[in-house]
Amino acid sequence: MKSVRSFMALSLVAASLMAGDIKTHTELSYIQTGGNTDTKSFGLDFHGEKALDQVNKLALDLQAGYAEDSGNETKNAWLAELNYYYKFSDVLSFNYLIGYKDDKFSGYKHQFYTGPGAEYIAINEKENKLKFYGNVLYENDKYDSGDTDNFTAGRLGLNWEYLIYQNLKFVEDANIRSKLSDMNNYFLYSKSSIYSKINSNLSLGVSYKLNYQNQAPATKKKTDTTFMVSLVIDW
Repeated sequence: MKSVRSFMALSLVAASLMAGDIKTHTELSYIQTGGNTDTKSFGLDFHGEKALDQVNKLALDLQAGYAEDSGNETKNAWLAELNYYYKFSDVLSFNYLIGYKDDKFSGYKHQFYTGPGAEYIAINEKENKLKFYGNVLYENDKYDSGDTDNFTAGRLGLNWEYLIYQNLKFVEDANIRSKLSDMNNYFLYSKSSIYSKINSNLSLGVSYKLNYQNQAPATKKKTDTTFMVSLVIDW
């Protein structure tokens, strides 16, 4: 639970930077079973945006996942990313990213990355929205063994929203982060979601997440997947 407490502390600090009039999207999932099985699982996805003025914006993304089976931890991971945006035009923005990932069962104590980039909005229609983004990053990885690796990385990604029906939306968020001096050392992330709107603020969401590391530490699997059914709050 130590990394979960660290996540909550960092979340409060990051959220305080965005205090005030912000636009938020929160997904919450919790399952507990008893009797013949004794399991607990918790999931959180949060996205918040705060416009500082007409051209400057902050965006905060938080993810957390925790699971127990008969009192034994089977998942304990969290991610925080803070992005600053400067809008050049309706379709192009400069951004600066700070990210931190802690995943107890990945073989890494932490992964920290930061650097400049850009975001381009390719499609901006009511039913169809598509944007691409990319960053050049300084990355610091610390392994469970105590070894560290500092390197320059690149990240490319996309976000696609498609309105299937009046109250039914599909969203795909995917990115790949790679060590520039060794393109075989890369991390792939994908989240595919379907949201069904209940009212203006509440939705039900079904998501499938995939985290893939091509050069996983010894004894660790390359692919980690999460299926999440959530209550979604947009405010």
